[in-house]
Amino acid sequence: MEAVAGAGPVTDLFSQLLDCVGEGLVVLASTQQSVVWHNPQACEQLSFSPQQLSMEPWQALVEQLRGQLREQPSEESQPSALLVLPAGDQVSGGRLVFRDDRTLDFQLRKLPAEPDRWLLQLRDVSTVLATERSLQRSAAVVQNVINEQQSLLSMVRELGTPVLPIYQRIVVLPLVGHLDSGRADHVMDAVLSAIVRYQAEVVIIDITGVAVVDTSVANSLLQTVRAADLIGTLSILVGISAEVARSMVHLGVELDRVVTRRDLQAGIAYALHHTGHAIVRIREEIDWLSTFVAKEQRSAHGAPEPKPVVASDPASVSPEAS
Repeated sequence: MEAVAGAGPVTDLFSQLLDCVGEGLVVLASTQQSVVWHNPQACEQLSFSPQQLSMEPWQALVEQLRGQLREQPSEESQPSALLVLPAGDQVSGGRLVFRDDRTLDFQLRKLPAEPDRWLLQLRDVSTVLATERSLQRSAAVVQNVINEQQSLLSMVRELGTPVLPIYQRIVVLPLVGHLDSGRADHVMDAVLSAIVRYQAEVVIIDITGVAVVDTSVANSLLQTVRAADLIGTLSILVGISAEVARSMVHLGVELDRVVTRRDLQAGIAYALHHTGHAIVRIREEIDWLSTFVAKEQRSAHGAPEPKPVVASDPASVSPEAS
């Protein structure tokens, strides 16, 4: 009697626990019969009243359920799987997509303890799917931002490493700002491409705008110089400031095989000399201040203005005059 008396509270507790489960639970005996048992969550998820689940055949309820669903091309989104009761240990399942944007995943399996009973589990995954779609949109936005940043970074690197032809077979690479490993690789590629494009014999690397030269920057410059040397191009390193020179000495950077000059002007002069060219002055610059002072002095002393010297045509000079 005590066991029988204690069975009531245990049954009530078990029923309360099933009612608190977040998933909808439905126990079926046949598709032609009504539902054997269901919890309140199943009524809410399937949009059926308790009376409908308890009185109408399951097949008729599934037909009514079709009218609430969206037309989906995928078979797993159709309620047809709800009418196929699996045998043995098999588990069938699918997804129901409602017109009000609700989405239910379901699983149908046979109860091991009951030979003629099947358990239908319903789980609302609307919030999960909405979160996944939101994450996918956010990931797409982030990826677009990353692509734009990479595009801008590539553009900045191209603008930050211009290789300029200044004369026949002579190009100049002015570097400004910090030179990291990524930019160093781009510098080497830009130099080699410019050498091939302009058939350059000399490349002048101007590091006047590089404030800090550490070991990685020095190694990157040396690698660029060696790469240019391998294809027969002389590299001239110019614009080394006192601070940079001190840092390179402390770091033990060896520049024995690298031609260095004080500034860009000296580097251009060396490059022109190396290629057999030179800068020649074709006329003297007029010293306007000296000319003005001399003119004032002549005016003060009453001296006449000097006549301009006109170069004679060598062809018009007679042999006697010569």
